[in-house]
Amino acid sequence: MELLKWHESFSVGVKLVDQQHQKLFSLINELIVQTDAGQQKETIEKVLDGLVAYTEYHFKAEEKLFKIHPEFTKHKSIHQGFVDKVTGFVAAFKVGNSDFKPAIVGFLVDWIKKHVLDMDKAYFQELGYSSTGEILESKGHKTRPLIGTKVLVVEDSMDQRILLKTVLEQEGHVVSEAQNGIEALKICQDNIDIRIVITDIKMPEMDGYELISALRKHQVQYIYIIVVTALEDKESVIKALSCGADDFLSKPLFPQELQLRIQSGHQLIKLESQDELIFSMAKLSDYRSMETGLHLERVREYTLEIARYMARHYPEKGVSNQMANEISRVSPLHDIGKVGISDQILTKPGRLTKEEFEIMKEHSRIGGNLISDIYLKTGSPSLRIAFELTMYHHEKWDGTGYPAGLSGNGIPIAARIMALADVYDALTTPRVYKEAFSHEKAKQIILEGRAKHFDPDLVDIFLALEEKFIQFKTTLSDE
Repeated sequence: MELLKWHESFSVGVKLVDQQHQKLFSLINELIVQTDAGQQKETIEKVLDGLVAYTEYHFKAEEKLFKIHPEFTKHKSIHQGFVDKVTGFVAAFKVGNSDFKPAIVGFLVDWIKKHVLDMDKAYFQELGYSSTGEILESKGHKTRPLIGTKVLVVEDSMDQRILLKTVLEQEGHVVSEAQNGIEALKICQDNIDIRIVITDIKMPEMDGYELISALRKHQVQYIYIIVVTALEDKESVIKALSCGADDFLSKPLFPQELQLRIQSGHQLIKLESQDELIFSMAKLSDYRSMETGLHLERVREYTLEIARYMARHYPEKGVSNQMANEISRVSPLHDIGKVGISDQILTKPGRLTKEEFEIMKEHSRIGGNLISDIYLKTGSPSLRIAFELTMYHHEKWDGTGYPAGLSGNGIPIAARIMALADVYDALTTPRVYKEAFSHEKAKQIILEGRAKHFDPDLVDIFLALEEKFIQFKTTLSDE
């Protein structure tokens, strides 16, 4: 049987995952060689046990990286199904006396290749990572949003339900259906991620007014409610709004008008999502804060200046002024994961040991996982940016950073911006383990990190904004 050969086209854009995939390939190749050579049963058993163990390890490591993907549960179940099947092959081989079947080896080869090329590449590319660092496009359009709004359509008329569902799904929304208020209420209670409800007024068993009142009484988080009425039925609209509806649509329905109403709902939900984030982070900040003084204010200013300059002079980077504002606004969350690191390590005045540094490195993963949990509940674009700069602001341009070993354009742009701003502030302010460096010394270190630690373009931007950095360092000084 032909051996598996690694090719750059197999790359998912994440160094750590690529390395583990190559290890899987080598384990499969060893199994092919041993099987073709007719090795003794004990030898093949040893190879199989190693393959199963490493596959389980790889799946667990990989799952941490795409936890924020909306189809994470599905992918995880596919992983488990493969492990169960291979474990069954191994168990059957161990109790039998026959040779290990080449057909099973072929199955393993085909599955691993499909897993890497068809599944993992798609998942990581949908999360924004690729071997070239480019955004995927299909037929002139960017890939669909990772998370579409979950919408519940409540309508006793099947024709109207089909019409609404068709229009909404074409725009990437995930649609559930109910024929009356009782069904709708049950669906909302079982699915708290439904944030928009479009309901008719006149329905059997529980009408639209009763449904609106019940949703407002029992909702865990705000649900944006749109009622559908006849064009001339103004009284129904007024009554529905007084019960707690947010907006209305008149029949016959027009797709563009429906999308405008959905966008209005997005705006309100986004505001609530931001409040949830701020509240969650505020609770965490009560525990303790590693950095003192105006560190967070300074990095907010540094990131804003860098991102705005990039939006003006480097349009190919894909940073808009709005995105620049978002990067700056969520930048204070970058080290939130340090709440999971012990004071003994955080406040140690001397150099950390190798073991202590490995523990310290976990703060980026802790913070990233924390924010990803909130992001999955809300789908807020701001939280996506917050996740990226929190999880990956210690990655380096040359791939030697952590936690995932990303490199070059494979590192999210928000994380690259955050890295330079955070390093500059760390260098120019006193910490428990060092005195403050001068601007010139910090500048020299950043220049030495060009194309190693930092995106070369960002180093150029830093030089262009040098006076701004000095200004903020002075005006926002802890002293």
